[in-house]
Amino acid sequence: MEKVSDIDYKNTDWTKFFIRHIGENTYLVEFGKEAILKKDYTYQTPHMTSYRQSYYESHKQDFKDRYKAWYARNKEEIKERRRLQYQNEEKINCECGKVFQKRTLRKHLKTKTHILFQQK
Repeated sequence: MEKVSDIDYKNTDWTKFFIRHIGENTYLVEFGKEAILKKDYTYQTPHMTSYRQSYYESHKQDFKDRYKAWYARNKEEIKERRRLQYQNEEKINCECGKVFQKRTLRKHLKTKTHILFQQK
């Protein structure tokens, strides 16, 4: 495995190699040898999962307080997002006979059904 900065791109046989990104580093890897790298990709082990669960359980009140404070700071923005979401879920009856949500209006206008109705 070679770092990409050390590779001669023009003279490399790309049928034998491929590029692999690991973290912030980029490597040139030979086909057939990529199985060696799989051991580097263990992001979440059972130990980490149980640690996260136990940490959450022991600090549950802190998480709740933090969420309440965040909600109080962003209450207006959250209400505005919900209002826009409900507004976009409004049902529309089209002249072509289809019923759809307002948020899919542009997609509906490009459908064959609607285009054929307009041509009549």
